[in-house]
Amino acid sequence: MNYEEHIGENIKSVRISRGLSQQRLAELCGFSNTILSQYENGKKIPNLITTAKIAKALKVIIDRLYYGDENNAFIVAESDDGRKIVNSIYLLWSKGVISYYEKFENSIYSHMLNCEDDDCEKIGIYLNIIKYHEPIKRLIKELNDFEKKKDTYSEPEKFLEMILESVASEINSEKEKDEEEI
Repeated sequence: MNYEEHIGENIKSVRISRGLSQQRLAELCGFSNTILSQYENGKKIPNLITTAKIAKALKVIIDRLYYGDENNAFIVAESDDGRKIVNSIYLLWSKGVISYYEKFENSIYSHMLNCEDDDCEKIGIYLNIIKYHEPIKRLIKELNDFEKKKDTYSEPEKFLEMILESVASEINSEKEKDEEEI
């Protein structure tokens, strides 16, 4: 099967599911509506760089545009969970969402550690959530609840996606408010 023949159909399908017009997607990608129309109608096949731009604008991986679904891809890379974890932590750190503290001495954090007197030993490793602490706290709580109850949901994957999307939306709203204040 020649997957390139279906790129246009897949672009159109995702674009429509995202509620975007051809004009808006073309603007997001930095090319004309005419070019996008040619891609969607199979008159032209976008090169890899253009496909990547379209995928980024549609917020999907390139495989979604080539194969219709990444599960249909014939090239399957083994997941590198370690790298995904490192990338996630790096992103949170670089955006100023988290920081790290180790072995507190007498400090402003004493009250957080339930230390009443100066003899309290404040040793430990702490991950400090600097931004979006309420949504992140809610996410962790809801994930813990989900883990306990996931067998009771008729479609656990959809419920999990709903949780993730809800918290992501809340964080994006807080981020927009922060940017407006600047």
